[in-house]
Amino acid sequence: MSFLLDPPVLFIVGAVLYFLGNRLGLERLAKMTIGLLVVVIFILFSIFLYLDIFRCVFPIICSSSSGSEFMFHSAITGVYKQDVPLLVVAFLFALYPLFIYFGYATALVMSKRRRLSNELYSYEDLKNRGKDRQAELKYEVVRYPDIDRGIQDKHQAVRHAVDALGGMGAFVKSGDKVLIKANICGGSPNSISTYTTLDIAGDVVDMVREAGGEPMICDADMVWTKFWPVAKAEGWPKWAEEKGVKLVNLSETKIVNFDFGNESIMGKERVSKEIIDADVIISIPAMKTHLLTGVTLGMKNMYGTLPEIDKAKYHTLGINEVIYWTNYAFTPDLTIVDGSIGGEAIGPLSSDPVDFHTIVASNSVVTADAVAAQLIGFKNPQEEIDHLKLAHERKLGDAAQTFDLTTLPYPHSRDGNWSRPDPEVVRFYTWSTHLLLKIPTWNTFFNLVSDFFLYDAATLPILKHFTPGLLQILNDVAKWSLDRQPDTPEIKSRKRTNLFIISILTFIMLLFYVMEGYLAISSLYFMLGLVFAIIFAALFAIRMSTKDLIVLSIISIFIAYLLEHLASLAGMWQYNGPPQLLFSTFSTPIFVIPIIGFTHFLSRVFAYVELSGKRFRNVPFVMALVAFAIFFYMEGYLALATVPVLAMYAAFALLGLFYNNGQVLEYNLALAIIAAGLGGTMELTGISSGLWSFAFGEGLPVFISLAWVLNIGAICGITRIFGINLKNSIV
Repeated sequence: MSFLLDPPVLFIVGAVLYFLGNRLGLERLAKMTIGLLVVVIFILFSIFLYLDIFRCVFPIICSSSSGSEFMFHSAITGVYKQDVPLLVVAFLFALYPLFIYFGYATALVMSKRRRLSNELYSYEDLKNRGKDRQAELKYEVVRYPDIDRGIQDKHQAVRHAVDALGGMGAFVKSGDKVLIKANICGGSPNSISTYTTLDIAGDVVDMVREAGGEPMICDADMVWTKFWPVAKAEGWPKWAEEKGVKLVNLSETKIVNFDFGNESIMGKERVSKEIIDADVIISIPAMKTHLLTGVTLGMKNMYGTLPEIDKAKYHTLGINEVIYWTNYAFTPDLTIVDGSIGGEAIGPLSSDPVDFHTIVASNSVVTADAVAAQLIGFKNPQEEIDHLKLAHERKLGDAAQTFDLTTLPYPHSRDGNWSRPDPEVVRFYTWSTHLLLKIPTWNTFFNLVSDFFLYDAATLPILKHFTPGLLQILNDVAKWSLDRQPDTPEIKSRKRTNLFIISILTFIMLLFYVMEGYLAISSLYFMLGLVFAIIFAALFAIRMSTKDLIVLSIISIFIAYLLEHLASLAGMWQYNGPPQLLFSTFSTPIFVIPIIGFTHFLSRVFAYVELSGKRFRNVPFVMALVAFAIFFYMEGYLALATVPVLAMYAAFALLGLFYNNGQVLEYNLALAIIAAGLGGTMELTGISSGLWSFAFGEGLPVFISLAWVLNIGAICGITRIFGINLKNSIV
């Protein structure tokens, strides 16, 4: 790991992640998680090398270099740590995520390049009749059930709405190729309010077939939101197979160039040949709000037909202009807004469902959007929503049509009262996004954030705008702290008992902390770390059963004493206090309990990723075990280890395997990450404070962080022998 070697290695890892992930059928979140973990490992390991905390023990390539000399390859470049400003070093580390992203994106682009064509098309080549804007404007709003009109459900509502416009026969002729643009990739599989419902799509397909048309359901890839994984999660492939309808990813079709005209800000842009060849275009968007465009309805839905994955460039041009020109070129003949279940709040992905029971249909996409926007709560859509304003001013359609909400068959509490982004806030975000995209290379960050992180945050239906990990952790913490349900007498008794146990352990630990002289030499950050460990130990302890807490504490103390005694005798490390090692022994439960607690949260995050369940459950522990053995040897500690030490670590390995074999991959991965991370952090703060030191005087041996995975594995394995699974201890 170095500033010269890391970029190409991460680039290759990104490319391999794309191809191998597709080959293994990994879900998008699984690939993202793996990529993120690789980047974090590279950054942390490289930082420790740069700070000379880790010794450089790689054979051949390291020679006798220090960690920082290896990071800069000083023997070759002549550059040393003191020659490079810290700000530059921070910038280099900040680029690490981009290297793996570029590798993934390059592989993605290469896989799609074969579908690109140099053919150029113009408006004269378009077949759909939506270009004819002289037709009489019609729109219909249907709310079900409507007893007076005999409309019992959404199926009848869709048919009634289309019949009010003249029936599907007014749009589709026999033999027509009908492109039906559904909202698929723009949705979150965990929230039906964010994508077109299968029922509505099915009704449209049936009506198209009845009119003699040949329907095709489609959408296109986004940056990291790929069509097929999202479509599968939402149920589209199975539905399409049962329905016998063609389901198409426009990004995988023949891609050609389309001339939007000299007056357009788009110029010549790539589009799918399918949309040029379509005789009829029908847009069936989900009815929801949007942070950057106010609403995402029929016009925004057509923007989703653009197959280009680099969506940032459209925001650079002006997202509302791009939406307008896309609809000007590929004007839907029919727009059916699916408001059966709408999405309010700060959409489009992090939406709260609104059971709205409403269908809006029109032969003008502009009018359909304007009416739907009024139902959401925009009083003057032609002024408040910029792309509707452009469409209205440029005569693409009439956005000034007013709809009387009181004419609906029964009032709904959300009529004109959806939670939605303020128009001025929308404009601010649009303006600031456009401004940021003028910064060189910012397009990459925009693509990464807008689709990579926002989509993943939206896959957890509770909190928005954060990564899934932070979403789940914040949700659990909030739910825990704000729980309004009063504790039962049994729970109160358990909490008091567990707090008493933690208090006793803390008192004993602090007693030896003072008696053995560690208080006098500890740094402020070690003492702060100790305080935080005590707090988190108490917080997690009250969520455990008393039996589990007692068994965990006793076994932790036993493992700690065995480890400290044997390793100290072997000279692998030493303490600067008396040889009793009582502080280190009795402090172990205080550190182990938070490790178990944080593992509980992180494993719940990984559960959403759906890695592989039990399929590769032992992989994290085995990888940590192999890495431990490698660094144990390369860092020279194998030569110091006595037979009892080797036997101890072998027993730890077996116990860890025994425990991991009974869990799922998500939990085992979380346990390995938390154990190595928190354990290594504790060791580093102790070394920095001078409380203990290692045989070769380094800042922190790599093997010692990895040893925490074995240590925790042994503790968990022994508790499992006693019939306790610590995976289920936190409630």
